[in-house]
Amino acid sequence: MPTIREFRRGDRVTRITRTGIDDGPGYVLVHGIGMAHEYWSDVAESLGRTGPVHALDLPGFGDTPEPEHPLSMPAAGDLLAELVQAEGIENPVLIGHSSGAQAVAEAAARHPQLFERIVLIGPTVNPRERSVPKQAARLAQDLVLAHPKVLGLGLWSYARAGVGWYLETLRPVMAHRIERTLPGISAQTLVIRGERDRIVPREWAEQVTRMVPHARLVEVPGRGHETMITAGAQVGDLIVRHARGDLVGSEVPGIAAADAAVTADTAATGATAAEAIAPTKGIDVERAKPIPLLAAAVWWALDYLDAAKQQLRVLTVPKLPKRWARGDTGKPTILLLPGVYEHWSFMEPLGDALNARGYRVQVAHGLGANLLAIPDTAERVSRALARIPTPPEGRVVVAHSKGGLIGKLLLLRDLDHHLDLRGLVAIATPFGGARLARYLLDPSMREFDPDSATIVELASAASVNSRIVSLFGVFDPHLPEGSSLAGATNRRLPVAGHFRILSAPETAAAVVTAVESLSAPPEAVIAAAVATIAAAIDTDADADTGADAAADALSGEDAGAEADADTSAVAGGEADADAPDGPTAQSSSKGRA
Repeated sequence: MPTIREFRRGDRVTRITRTGIDDGPGYVLVHGIGMAHEYWSDVAESLGRTGPVHALDLPGFGDTPEPEHPLSMPAAGDLLAELVQAEGIENPVLIGHSSGAQAVAEAAARHPQLFERIVLIGPTVNPRERSVPKQAARLAQDLVLAHPKVLGLGLWSYARAGVGWYLETLRPVMAHRIERTLPGISAQTLVIRGERDRIVPREWAEQVTRMVPHARLVEVPGRGHETMITAGAQVGDLIVRHARGDLVGSEVPGIAAADAAVTADTAATGATAAEAIAPTKGIDVERAKPIPLLAAAVWWALDYLDAAKQQLRVLTVPKLPKRWARGDTGKPTILLLPGVYEHWSFMEPLGDALNARGYRVQVAHGLGANLLAIPDTAERVSRALARIPTPPEGRVVVAHSKGGLIGKLLLLRDLDHHLDLRGLVAIATPFGGARLARYLLDPSMREFDPDSATIVELASAASVNSRIVSLFGVFDPHLPEGSSLAGATNRRLPVAGHFRILSAPETAAAVVTAVESLSAPPEAVIAAAVATIAAAIDTDADADTGADAAADALSGEDAGAEADADTSAVAGGEADADAPDGPTAQSSSKGRA
């Protein structure tokens, strides 16, 4: 017979329905929004054969009274941790479904000493579809194929909770950024997804698995978001096997291999798992205040006027300043990477500011309008960097917009530090994509679609985020989503515009400060801390023949001009990306549009 207990904290009452045997792991079942403990019945029966089962009715759901206000997800995680401790649940295995998985993730990340194993079933909310209309549409798609049992149980549970309370609790569910929490989980994690789950598409489930340091993914065939209702015995068996230490499901390959490499580096320093993934940096900026429509229109116009002026300036073929080749050899060399449809001269004010502080500055010639796919451009730049001597103090990439995505990919691919990239200063970079891109016909712009392969892969790879400083203004007409990156150092500057930000003195000062903070060698960064929080980050060929011919050519004016130059140069000539000996740095100061 089940026993029922109540756990009280203030005006919040959590009802605990206990079943199962007394010995074994303590299974704690956390339901999703609008539901109650009853929908776990088949899973609870399966788990009860191997340990005590504690199925919860969270405050305001099931037969529990409605509190004055719903909990935020971090607070819900704390509540779960308090409950487990107060009830004396031994060897707890937290199991959360849908929004319950969000609370479980918070509990595991915030209280790693309590939880060695957790299970996330259909974890929400997919950041690519984090809006009420999109989630409602996904729910409708999922219910089309739902079993009548699911429909009946759902309607009954929602009716008990009430529409008003459901809508109130929906707010913290939608506001929660689970992608920022997942990298902080040290527990062994099993992610379970129904094969036909429309609310949690496979791509999102794979991202979740990548972002948790020790996670595996398994799909239940033929089931949707309600998989633990219609396949309770099967889901229960997966959980039991996970609880006893079996390797259930499979790891998810991809860019996340970089995260594994960082974990190995961290282990070599003697850091604990919790220390390795504890965020030392994060989203440390407040949400921008709404911009009045008229002000936004004016700023938008000024931004495009600035871009037009810069494009016209390219027609004069500006020369690379010779002084950029000179600088302090005790400081890292700067590599400038512009955005799409941009020439390096867009970033000249930043290059001048850095050079004035003693940094030598290089640019990538031959990129044309930077229309190639992000992975292709990163490969070409990486190949070019590898063919010239590494500066004694390494390199720091300073990049704008698309250049920031290229820069992050360079960091991810430089696992052995062969290129000695100390970090990335990214300005107005769409780390989570730009939803406006999906409405454009230009393939080089559609690459920024939040659902594109490269954006999704980059967003899920968090191992290098702690080596990134993201700078952005108070208003960016191209990136309404913003440029904050979980696990990175984020700074909002008192500047408006996507292009105008490059010439603002506030930006130059912030870039210099950021570069100085990134000058430590990678080993020192790893030894100090590895910050890996995700968040929520995709291809066309460049018609410009110059890009195909010389996208790997780097220029820094170093050779020939200085005895301590850090590049090997071909005086007065262009390097050919397809040449047998590969690209080399050019010593001439010719610019390329």
